[in-house]
Amino acid sequence: MLNIYTTEEKLVEITLEGGDWLNIINKLHKVTICNDSAEEEWDITNDVLLSLHRAQTIIDVDNELIKDINNDPSHVRELSNPIYILDVNEKEAQAIAEKYGVIFLPSVHTPEPVVAKNGWDIDTSDSEIPNNWEYFLNGIETPFHALAIVDRYFFSSQVGETFVDAISNLRGILNTLLPDKGKPVHNMTVSIIFDETKADAGYDMAKIATEVNKVKKSLVNKAPFNMELFAVNSNCYRYEDTHDRFIISNYFVISASHKLKAYRPTDDDGDSLCNQILTFNYLYSKGLAEGDRSSAPVKTQDRVIFALCEAFHTSKKEITYAVNGQTKRKGDIQLNNELFCTSADRLHR
Repeated sequence: MLNIYTTEEKLVEITLEGGDWLNIINKLHKVTICNDSAEEEWDITNDVLLSLHRAQTIIDVDNELIKDINNDPSHVRELSNPIYILDVNEKEAQAIAEKYGVIFLPSVHTPEPVVAKNGWDIDTSDSEIPNNWEYFLNGIETPFHALAIVDRYFFSSQVGETFVDAISNLRGILNTLLPDKGKPVHNMTVSIIFDETKADAGYDMAKIATEVNKVKKSLVNKAPFNMELFAVNSNCYRYEDTHDRFIISNYFVISASHKLKAYRPTDDDGDSLCNQILTFNYLYSKGLAEGDRSSAPVKTQDRVIFALCEAFHTSKKEITYAVNGQTKRKGDIQLNNELFCTSADRLHR
């Protein structure tokens, strides 16, 4: 669940100025104040904040969080996709954002929200543009620290395809999205959720995990990351939520109308394996502007991640798990990906 953490003074400024920051808060119906103060409540005598509250926005106060962040910046990762607008200088904010893969902004000269920027889509039948992940995913402007690749048929081949196509697309996705070696992100984790029973003949979880780990090791120019796999099946709770194809991160959602195994490399710009629409959206690329009746992509993020957390909890004994090439016994699941960890914490509170 997206949440915004800011100071009381900054929240007053946002409310008075309006714009996309206020629009996001109004959509979330919640904001958290973090002051370097002993006060446990927000100032109910402040007319600006009172009007925001009366507009059905819950204003929480968590002054301990700002103390924790000052003592140890890793506390910015307590939630999977927070946005921080706090009293730090621009250089410090950028360093925290890059190291921990979160949106962390100064309260002075705060830029417009990147999560409200326009997304884009492409039709893979368009012969005027390159057919590869590098072209499609070029220009993403937000940090992140987790990816969930959801496609139950990712390791399944249709006519004219092979297992190599899945591995090639995985390499293309990771090579384009993951940070370079010189800019490591703390505990970066990539998870693939797929159906082992649909995989190509001869490829069980152990063999798939080995091949995926070879991809991980081949990305020598990328910063370190964890690579985990979850093999689900039709007996799993919420199995239907693995049908649509998504790549979900902390602040964006990528979808494929047919499959994520979208491309095949060639000597030039690549070929598409099928005609489909690929879409990239930040969490509020849609559904924010007045008159936009679209659902915000954050709704998709919440739905899919929550469904997967429920499946991991309820159908644990049905799921086979592997991490960094090592396959565990069935039911032995370790949630390294913080998209799932923080969501699971909320699920069982």
